[in-house]
Amino acid sequence: MTFSALLIKLTVRDYTTLSRFHELTTEKPLAHCDNNHPGWTRSSGLLAFRSVALALLFFLSAVPARAEQCTFNDSALGTRPLPEQGPTDIRLRLYVNDLVSIHDVEQSFHADVLFRAEWQDPRLRHDGPTACRAAPHQIWTPVMQILNRRSVDRIREPELSVFPDGNVLFLVRSYGEFSFRADLSDFPFDQQELMFSVVSTFGPENVRLVSRPELFALGDQLSVANWSIETEGMRSATQYVAPVDRKLERMDFVLHAQRLTGYYTWQQLLPLVLVVMMTCVVFWVPYEFVPARVGLAATSMLTLIAYRFAMSSVLPPIAYLTRLDVFMIGASVLVFAGLVTTVAVSYFQDRQQGALADTVNNSARWLSPLLLALVAVGAFYS
Repeated sequence: MTFSALLIKLTVRDYTTLSRFHELTTEKPLAHCDNNHPGWTRSSGLLAFRSVALALLFFLSAVPARAEQCTFNDSALGTRPLPEQGPTDIRLRLYVNDLVSIHDVEQSFHADVLFRAEWQDPRLRHDGPTACRAAPHQIWTPVMQILNRRSVDRIREPELSVFPDGNVLFLVRSYGEFSFRADLSDFPFDQQELMFSVVSTFGPENVRLVSRPELFALGDQLSVANWSIETEGMRSATQYVAPVDRKLERMDFVLHAQRLTGYYTWQQLLPLVLVVMMTCVVFWVPYEFVPARVGLAATSMLTLIAYRFAMSSVLPPIAYLTRLDVFMIGASVLVFAGLVTTVAVSYFQDRQQGALADTVNNSARWLSPLLLALVAVGAFYS
């Protein structure tokens, strides 16, 4: 594909990604064009967008190729800089370009992330006009990785740049699957905590991972459906490795995920309520239609059993009950009680105990919806 054809294929989402990448690497936001500006026209906007895209593409592609390879002759550069001054500060920045999906059953999520780490090494100061490229074996690095990754594909290969003032920049973009510990006790009205646990192979006595809230951000348009995602912040911690009896420095970048309940309300809870209401309708059918009464109650029970099997694929096999489980168990008891009550009313009617049959049937007419409401309140609001 030619360079001009590549420019034509650029979309607004590409521009957003590139501008975020620009902020990651320069800490300066790109200027944005305003459609309501008096001097704005469609052609000028397109020209401005192409100009920015051209500059960004040149920045992303030409700069790495133009940067010279660093040459260091000191063999001691593989050791940590200035150990006498205490732990080395590693400044971290993480940008979630896209959160593609969240899988409850696998307890994992897929994301596209840009990760940047920066530290100071006075021994690497040089007289070059710009940053030079270094190889990991040439200089000391904190050797970091995302601890909770399951599988990661690098979209952009790691870059290690050394600036004239001795500032070292590590930059990588990755797409992959990451694990999280799901607490589904409030499902389907639950909230989950997703995180990227960045860990160094060095302990807290050697390095200190630091960051700020503004250095952790999300893309403007995430692909994940049925979730509301926000950044929650960062947490410093240590990771204990039992086999070697060591503590490693760790920082967690935490996302707050709120499940959107529209799908579960209309596609799962509403059909379940209607199945239970089928049992309530039985008590309004005249006594002489015994087969219809018993058949409707039995159909409700069979439908509920089939519904339970269908729902088993939605949640992982967990050892505790979710709110939806509590509601379904309560609904199952109500449907079975409705079936038993229907048979009992028919039995009393056949035994010429009409008064007792009327009492049981009339009581069930109002008790069944009331008990259903109590089950719903107990399951979802207790």
